[in-house]
Amino acid sequence: MGQIVNKRARVNGVYLHYVTVGTGPAVLCLHGWPQNHREFLPLARSLSGKYKFIIPDLRGFADSDKPFSASDYMPATIAQDMIELADAEGADSFHIVSHDWGGPPSVALAYMADKRVLSLSVIDAPFFGIDYPGRIDPNAAYWHLKMHANMDIAYALIQGREDVYLRHFFRDFAYNPSAISEEDIQYYVMQMRQPGNLRASLNHYAYTDEKSAQLAAFAKNKLDVPILSWGGNLSLASHCVDSARVLSDRVEGGVIEDCGHWVFEEKPDFIFDELSRFWATHS
Repeated sequence: MGQIVNKRARVNGVYLHYVTVGTGPAVLCLHGWPQNHREFLPLARSLSGKYKFIIPDLRGFADSDKPFSASDYMPATIAQDMIELADAEGADSFHIVSHDWGGPPSVALAYMADKRVLSLSVIDAPFFGIDYPGRIDPNAAYWHLKMHANMDIAYALIQGREDVYLRHFFRDFAYNPSAISEEDIQYYVMQMRQPGNLRASLNHYAYTDEKSAQLAAFAKNKLDVPILSWGGNLSLASHCVDSARVLSDRVEGGVIEDCGHWVFEEKPDFIFDELSRFWATHS
């Protein structure tokens, strides 16, 4: 495995902390809540001999800047962060992989970066702004989405109880409740307790209607990008691949059995193999 290098870059008006590792075609990684770049380190360690991973803490998380306005957390804004981060790393083309709340901006990124995008992989993440017969609203699948969107009460209830809340959060949305290690839980709790982190990260849940409208505008046109989309059967399940098929005619994926939301920790061998195969086909 190559050396993990910590870096910081000013992009789109904010400073992002990120790490790079490996050599080869670039892979931009967009994590979810309550995680950060650490989520993708096992994937990078496994495939760093074939790909160069660029793994940021998204704005609002961990060691990246934490703007105050909820409008600073729109999918297209975060996508622009990623475009400028790719520029900073000299990545003229790149694969995209996302999980959870990294999903909506990763879709915006695929539209905005256009021909630079080699592929898009959206793993157990909600798709907003599209509709089709039989679509299940992610708000119906997860109790916390509307709670976190009510940022003031969510902040009041979670602050000072991050360890209790995140431990429950990781176990409640898992098929295997021990998939997230205690070491990882403690790391994520530590980061969530950093000044501004909880408040800023909750912005990713706010203004869902506005974010959906932004993505709906993109979705008026089909993506000419291959998409890999998998969901855990105890989580978003077929919502992921069914939604991806609305956006592109070049879609692979499905439902992972015996798996919850934390796909990269619960089914690492499966998802690493899938991504490796998919990227090799489209590099």
